[in-house]
Amino acid sequence: TAISENENFQKKDFEWRGTKYRVVDTIGKEVTYEKMGELIHLIPEGLNQVLLVIDGKFMIKEKIGLSELFRKLIFEDGIAEYITIVRTKFSNFKNESECKKDKEDLCKESKTIAKLCKNIVYVDNPPISIFVDDEDDEETIRINRKRRDQSRNILLEHLEKTCHKLEKWDNLCAKIDSYIPV
Repeated sequence: TAISENENFQKKDFEWRGTKYRVVDTIGKEVTYEKMGELIHLIPEGLNQVLLVIDGKFMIKEKIGLSELFRKLIFEDGIAEYITIVRTKFSNFKNESECKKDKEDLCKESKTIAKLCKNIVYVDNPPISIFVDDEDDEETIRINRKRRDQSRNILLEHLEKTCHKLEKWDNLCAKIDSYIPV
């Protein structure tokens, strides 16, 4: 499947186990009403899940602090129940006790973050596009590819269980559109 891009979003459609998925990645740090307006037109069929991707404990504070819009959409408009935190670059992603400990630590960060800790998925995405100089490098790529595949399956299995259309989608679209200057 092709990846389409513009200055604000990167979009990829794919199918897994008979379910079609569309992943839209917001590019950049600031989430504005204009970006949200553009986003809702990229997914007119509705939203099923919001993936809040972080690669460290402190990243979540940065993501949540992106803008007043983001906080308002998450908490006032009921999006929180549709959010999955994807904790990337977590080398112990297969160790249940390490994941549990990290989740507890994240939830202690603040009351705001604790509200989002219901759905956390732990994955590791080590690089596979590294320079191959010898057999060790080839082995590293093989191991990294396996970890990425395991992580992808963990995330997709989570989505298979949790994805359901955001019931407030139409109301949310209208609300966002009303904030965008014409």
